[in-house]
Amino acid sequence: MADKVRVWRFRRIGGMDQAVLKTGEDIAALSELDPKLWVALAMPVAQHRCRETLSLLDEDQDGRVRVPEVLHAVDRLRAAFNSLDILFDENSTISMDQLKDEKLREACVNAAQIAGAKAEEVDASVVEKAISLYNGRSFNGDGVVVPESAQDPRIAGIIETLIASGYQAPDSSGKNGVDTAALDTFAHDAAAVLEWNASGAAMRSSLPDLPFDATLPAFRAVSDVIDDYFRRCAVLNLAGTPEALKNLETQMAAVLGSPLGDNAEALRALPLALPRSDGLLSLDTPYNPLYESDAKFLLAAVKTPYALEKGLDRAAWNRIAGDFGVYAAWAESKPEVGAQSIDPAVLDGILNDGSLEALRALIAQDLAEAAHAAVLHELHNILLLKKDFLEILRNFVTMDEFYGSREGIFQSGRLFIDGRELELCLDVRNPAAHPSMAGLSGMYLIYCDISRTTGEKGSIVAALTAGDADRIYVGRNGIYFDNDGLDWNATVTKVVIQPISIREAFFSPYKWLARTIEEFTAKRASTAEAGRQSQLKDIAQKAVEQPAKAAQSADQVVPKKIDVGTVAAIGVALGSIGAMITSILGLFIGMGVWMPIGIAIVFLLISGPSMILAAIKLRKRDLSPILNAEGWAINGRLKLNLIFGAALSHLGNLPPNSIRMLNDPYAPKKKPWPLYIILLIIVVIVAAWLLGWLDPVFALFRK
Repeated sequence: MADKVRVWRFRRIGGMDQAVLKTGEDIAALSELDPKLWVALAMPVAQHRCRETLSLLDEDQDGRVRVPEVLHAVDRLRAAFNSLDILFDENSTISMDQLKDEKLREACVNAAQIAGAKAEEVDASVVEKAISLYNGRSFNGDGVVVPESAQDPRIAGIIETLIASGYQAPDSSGKNGVDTAALDTFAHDAAAVLEWNASGAAMRSSLPDLPFDATLPAFRAVSDVIDDYFRRCAVLNLAGTPEALKNLETQMAAVLGSPLGDNAEALRALPLALPRSDGLLSLDTPYNPLYESDAKFLLAAVKTPYALEKGLDRAAWNRIAGDFGVYAAWAESKPEVGAQSIDPAVLDGILNDGSLEALRALIAQDLAEAAHAAVLHELHNILLLKKDFLEILRNFVTMDEFYGSREGIFQSGRLFIDGRELELCLDVRNPAAHPSMAGLSGMYLIYCDISRTTGEKGSIVAALTAGDADRIYVGRNGIYFDNDGLDWNATVTKVVIQPISIREAFFSPYKWLARTIEEFTAKRASTAEAGRQSQLKDIAQKAVEQPAKAAQSADQVVPKKIDVGTVAAIGVALGSIGAMITSILGLFIGMGVWMPIGIAIVFLLISGPSMILAAIKLRKRDLSPILNAEGWAINGRLKLNLIFGAALSHLGNLPPNSIRMLNDPYAPKKKPWPLYIILLIIVVIVAAWLLGWLDPVFALFRK
């Protein structure tokens, strides 16, 4: 008999056909649902909710949860529970009869016993308490033994010694202990240290009895200048005359004539001592003060071991330098490991008296509990999935959380700014990807930097999906409340301008006209003011420069009067304007009862293009580009239509039954503009009647 074909249910929401998850069978069959029909193919782990569970799902720890990892979690849950209907409880409580896996049933009993709770019903808090108490045991299955794990005080002391030397691993209890890796590293390092000590002992047997460790720094400080001294002696011997030292003595005299510091460069140019033709460095001769202390310390130490009676000659110095070179090479090969801090005898004892084997036996005893610890952790993970997995599916397979309750897992908080509340806010963790994605969303976006007094900082993007944005600008401040209820200072850093609503588009031409008139008027007023100030300045300058006269100068230019032609031109212009007004009034009055429709058509002709363009863009408003910028892999479009967008942005509303007192004592006094306008209309009508401009209108009524 052929397998029964599963019938999936879909609903159209957000511009996509989204699967309906109503039963545990729907979740169990997710592997049969084409991934192309999932809303998302990948979700970042860094979300404000379910972060621990998302980290659990992220098996490869790449920071994103993908479809195969979700399906693997479904398999784990199917193996754990009798029915996946239990996921719709959305809590971390489990009863024994709901578990299919026998090991998990035993883990429930163990967790209840350890935590002192009832085994019939166990939740995540009980399991967490049991894990904490279990980790506090000497043997807790993590493969790390602490000093308390050892019954033998000597072995406990060895563990403490290893920890103090840096050979340690963190135990589940929070203490430091040692594991197999730490023991292996210690054994390797201890063998290297013992081998180095043995080679040093063999080397010392062939060298004079000399405190090499104490004198090696002095040797390194003066070895070059002693070599230089013997080379200078050889040159002096080659010259064959004491007069060769005159230049050196002159140089010394010049040095004496200037202030000297301990590190004076002039002293560095001088030899350790005055060269001698016999090539001998006397132990009692004066030395260059820059090297004197190190040279005397070194020569005093080597005098007896190397039988230096009269002084140091070249041959003796070569022997000393050779021995120090051998010792220095051995010292530089010293293993820089933690085992160096342990006494060699103790190291040898740990390696050869069976202590390491005893420690490895303790670790094996601890690892024997690993299965019990692992099943407790698995039970804890299963309970986390039971609590959060359905919520994750409703933000991964579908977007029910977002479209149903406006609480998508990606929403980070709410922004309060300009007397409104914006619900659709997301953290910006990848700012480099937003410039190319923000415009594709078709949404009016407000980017803000947020900060707290504790020093925490971040960035968010908020979508303005209803109302208008006349007072939104870069630099404006607001308050942001995250999902944990913490408040942040928010400052607008960037605005991506897009249509917000049809209503805003209707009024946009008139707002643009008002702004244009204001700007033009302000510009003309500014120009006129500048011209008037320039004229006043010229008049004042002329008044100061020319002498005062009682009468006007004969050659002064008399202002030209307005001639008759100008008056005629003004009359013609007024007549044309009147004729145009008459034609418009005649057209509207001639429409009779259809006149309101005509007025509406005029408004539509003005606002229609803006409204049509806004409607086209609002139909394309899409959240998926913003989510993709933050690392999501969204399969299709997540539309935000006008109705849903209006639910995501809220204006401040007065509480019900509020009483408003409108008598503002500081409000500017209003002028009777309506009366002025009525009087102006009456004057215009009377003037038009007297001039005969209304005759065509009256003729229409007579007909």
